[in-house]
Amino acid sequence: MTTISAGGSGTDGDPQVAGALAAERATLSPACRADADRLRRFLAPDFHEFGASGAEVRYEGTAERVAAYTDPDGEPIRTEHMRGTRLADGLVMVKYTAYIGGRRSHHTSLWRRVGPGHRQMFHHQGTPTGPP
Repeated sequence: MTTISAGGSGTDGDPQVAGALAAERATLSPACRADADRLRRFLAPDFHEFGASGAEVRYEGTAERVAAYTDPDGEPIRTEHMRGTRLADGLVMVKYTAYIGGRRSHHTSLWRRVGPGHRQMFHHQGTPTGPP
């Protein structure tokens, strides 16, 4: 397994991990979240999420729901300690802490390579946590 931190040196060490970290950061940007078509390209058809809200979410309608409540000019989701671990060829787990709307939560995403330079998230979990 290879683990790489987003802010650390050496994301060139494993292009699969670096690619998954870049894809995760893209999905957190307001521009991507506000554009359902763009966000949908990052989600696998078998996407599943256990959200920090406690809701269980599947692929169908997720991109549209996210786009409906995202201001494309809004503040990006702030993250800390983003890192990735290659679990197998073409499979990367990304972990980080997010600050969204004054709330703090831990997040884990699973990304699979679906083509050259293209990855899709097929699982995501957000877990609320207390203050830092």
